[in-house]
Amino acid sequence: MLQAVEDVSNMLSKEKEASKNSLIAKLEAVADESERARLEPFKPNKQKTEDLNSLLNTLKVDGKKPKNKPPAPKLAPVKVEDIYGAQPSGIFSKAHFKEESSAVSGLATWDMLYQRELELAVTHPPANGFQQMIQWTKQGKVWQFPIDNEQGLDQEAQVGFHEHVFLEPHLKPWCPRRGPVRHFMELVVVGLSKNPYLTVGQKKEHINWFRDFFEAKRSILIDTGAIPDITTKSSPSIST
Repeated sequence: MLQAVEDVSNMLSKEKEASKNSLIAKLEAVADESERARLEPFKPNKQKTEDLNSLLNTLKVDGKKPKNKPPAPKLAPVKVEDIYGAQPSGIFSKAHFKEESSAVSGLATWDMLYQRELELAVTHPPANGFQQMIQWTKQGKVWQFPIDNEQGLDQEAQVGFHEHVFLEPHLKPWCPRRGPVRHFMELVVVGLSKNPYLTVGQKKEHINWFRDFFEAKRSILIDTGAIPDITTKSSPSIST
C-alpha cells in the first residue's frame, strides 16, 4: 500500500510530499475508524454500568444478629363514643354541590403518573437470580441469548453482503483504467471490501474522498500522463 502511495505521489511532482502525507493520513484515519468500530460492541455502556453498580450497592447483607427488643408496653383500652349520637347542625342541608363533568380530560402528567403507579403496583423485585437476569436482559444490561455477533446492527441487516464486497463498480465513472491511480484505488477498494467493521455508507464516503482528492489534482495528473485528457462536465458522485 505504501508503494502504491509512493507511485501516485511521484506522478504529482509539484505536490509530492503534500499529496503523500494526505493519502497516508486518510488511510490511517480509515484504519482508526475501523478499529473504533471493532471495539465499540465490547465497550460497556457507562449509564447502564452505573445503574448496575448502584443496584448492587443497595444489596447489603447485615451479618449482625438482631438484638432482643423489650416487649412493647400494654396500653389501656380507649373508650370510643358513638360519633353519630349527637344532633346534626344542619348547616349543609341547603348547600348545592356541582358535579364534576366527565367530559373534562385530565392532565397528561397525571395520566403518566397514574400509569407509573400501576406499573409499580404490579412490578415486584426479582425473587431469584433467574428473574434478575431476565430483568437485566430486558433493560439491555446484559447480552441477549442466543448470542448474535451482529446484535445492535439492525440497520446493516437490511443491506446485502454484495454491497460490502463488490465496490469496484464505484470506480468506473471517474477512475482511469490503468496506471498508478488505478492501482492505488484497487488496493483501497480491496481493503474496504474486506473490512467488516464499516458500513456501506462509510465505505462509499471514503471512495468519494479519494475521488475528490484526485479530481482536485486532475490538471497535474493530465500533464504527467497519469490519466487521459478527457474533459467532463461534472464529476459523477456515488449515491449514499
